[in-house]
This record gives sequence, C-alpha cells and structure tokens, in this order.
Amino acid sequence: MIKTIKIFTFLMLSITLNAQIDKCGTMKNWEHKKLNDPNVEFRKQQLEYKTQEYIKNNPNFRSNRSSSSPYITIPVVVHVLYHTSAENISTAQIQSQIDVLNEDFRLLNSDSLTPSNPFWYDATDSEIEFCLASLDPNGNITNGITRTYTDSLFFGSGYAEKFTAAGGNDNWDPTKYLNIWVCNLGSSGLLGYAAFPSDLSSSPSEDGIVIRHDVFGTIGTAGTGGFPLLNLGRTATHEVGHWLNLSHIWGDTLCGDDYCADTPPQELENSGCPTFPHKQFNQCGSGANGEMFMNYMDYVDDNCMNTFTYDQASRMEAAINLERSALLSSFGCSFNTTGINNLFFDSNFNIYPNPSNGDFNINIKQMDIKSMSITVNNILGEQVYEFVGKNISVNDNIHIDLNNSSNGVYYVNIKSDNYFVNKKIVLSK
Repeated sequence: MIKTIKIFTFLMLSITLNAQIDKCGTMKNWEHKKLNDPNVEFRKQQLEYKTQEYIKNNPNFRSNRSSSSPYITIPVVVHVLYHTSAENISTAQIQSQIDVLNEDFRLLNSDSLTPSNPFWYDATDSEIEFCLASLDPNGNITNGITRTYTDSLFFGSGYAEKFTAAGGNDNWDPTKYLNIWVCNLGSSGLLGYAAFPSDLSSSPSEDGIVIRHDVFGTIGTAGTGGFPLLNLGRTATHEVGHWLNLSHIWGDTLCGDDYCADTPPQELENSGCPTFPHKQFNQCGSGANGEMFMNYMDYVDDNCMNTFTYDQASRMEAAINLERSALLSSFGCSFNTTGINNLFFDSNFNIYPNPSNGDFNINIKQMDIKSMSITVNNILGEQVYEFVGKNISVNDNIHIDLNNSSNGVYYVNIKSDNYFVNKKIVLSK
C-alpha cells in the first residue's frame, strides 16, 4: 500500500510539473508584438518569400562556402542576470550550453538517430557552430559573459531583461552577436523565448533569446526548479532554431506548415517522450513513420529530442545570409584558441615585422601543413585579404601584402584541419 501511494504521488507530481511548463513563449510574444506593430506579420511574410527564393537559388548552399570558411561560426554573448547567488550560474555551466549547441547543430550529439530509424535519412549537420565571444563590440578581449545583479526577483515575457534601465542588461550589437539572457523567469513555467530574424531591423534592442537559468546547460542549476527532464540544454537549441527562422514543427496550428518538406505533417505539439512510431497515419497525412517528435522544434523532453533536418538547415543558412548576414563578418570569435592542440598550433607561426608598414611575413615553424587558409580582417570584421595554400613546409614564409589597407589593428586568422588561431598585426606606415 505504501509503495502504491509513493508511485501515485510521483505520477501526480510529474503531471503537475508538466502542466506548469510553458515550453516556449516565442509565438506568444510574436502575436503580442502584432498588436502593437501592424507590420510584424508583413515583415515575416516578406522574409519567408526571400527565404524561399534563397533556397531555390542555392540548392547546394554548402558548396558555396569558401575553403577558408567551411562552417559558420556565430559569436555568443551570455548575459547572466541574478538576484540570488544560485542564479549567478558558473562559467562551466555556460560553457556546457555552448557545447550542447555545437553538438546539436553539428549532429555530434551522442543521442542522434541511428540508421534503423527511417528519420535518420533526414537528420543533418547544419554546419553552424557557436563560440563564446572573445572580442566585444569595441574590440576589447572578453570571455563572452556579462554578469549583472538585478533588484528584479524574476522576469516575465515583457523584454525587461533586455534593457539596463529596466533591471536587465542591454544587448551587444545584435547583427554581430547572438545575445542570450539567462535569468529567473518566475513561477509561470516559461522556459524561454526567441526573437525572429524578421524583427531584427525594427526591434534590434530586443533581438536574441531568453532562457531560464534552471534549464540552461547540463550542470549546475540545470534540471532544478521543478524541471528534472529539461537538463540537457535543449531549450536553448530550440530557441536558437527560432532565432534562425525555424517554426515549430507543427506550424503552430492543427496540421500547420513549418515550410520544411522533410518534416512530416503534424497535428499539434508533442510532449513527454513518445515511442517510435508515434501517431502513424495521423489526420494530417503523416504516413507509416508517424510524426517526427524527436525534432528539436517540437516540445518533447530534452532526452527525447535530437534532430534537425536538411530543410531546416537550409532555412537557417538562408537566415544567416539574409537578415543575419552581418554575422558572417563578425570578429566576435577572433581570439578563440582553446585547447592544448590549438596552443601547440599557435606556437608554429611567427608574424614579422610587427608593427608592419603594409608588408609582413608568416613564418612556418616545426611542422609541415597539408592545407592552410589565412584571412585578414580589420577591426570592423571586414575581410581584406585571403590566402589558401597546400603542402606548406617547415620554414616556409608566406608573404602578406596589405599596402592598400589603412593604418590600424588587423586580425590574422590561420586555419588548418581542426585548428584555428588568431594573431594581431599593427599597420603603421
């Protein structure tokens, strides 16, 4: 009898917790914006038209990238807003979330689908990566984290966390960084919300995503506060998907359209952790495989979502090349050289003379390199030089000519295989 009571109590607690969870406030916030700005829906429709045109004209979008930039790297700044010490989450917890984003968006997550699942054929690597910013908008070195004590006990969905004057913290240049606010979102059960790229030009100060601290990352406070099944950092994965113009997989209405042909038509959102196949031959025409409940843009538990599809990746690529194109020239990640291998790689290059009058050399030391790319960016993140070479030997010198560039600080980005280092050069003519 006691055992039965315990099981019943646990089940009731689970039901209560699930009833209190508001997985995503993105669409609610967007609908609210429409009440105050009649052009919100028009801008979203215009971006959808441009997105479809971009996808149509770039069917092999990945092949269009240069050999020096095979992946898109998005600089991230995390704004920690805290009233209590528990809300002032650790740097390690923040890094755990960045790791999750990289694993999920690059299809490196250990729980990805296996070939035995028919949806495995649709799962894809989006080739989008994330880094904690190493340079702030003024060119100063940073760890990509701001910490702000606030008198606010919690925030809601009214954007106060995004403004210093309202007890939050102003965002960094939203065209160059992904701004993430981590804070207490109160007892409403709201996990987070995002801004769509269609609102970037009209509401730049509101751009970014907001996540409650107790579902952020995989350690520390993650999974606390009544959210034990949301401890794998997938809330942020979901919201970044919105930030890159993905819709909920069910299109936010019965049998709605998420504009992705490779996501089966879905009745409404799914929750918990369904078993495959789920809702075979639903009223929307899902087919024998049922609904793709494991998609990151559904509402299932963290340990049950694990997939972006190719069409979703193409939409995110379009968003980055359209409304968010300034990310491609952001210098926010210029100084990211983490790990012992990168440090070893860094020691193999010497730039001289520095300062330079416009001509300088990069000397290769200690190792042969099969392939290498070098790009030089100015302080605004604009690329002013590119070099791609193969079979480079020890003691080779690569000559760089920046005589047509003005005086100032430049960043030399050197990439080879999985290594990336950045060096600073000063031009003084």
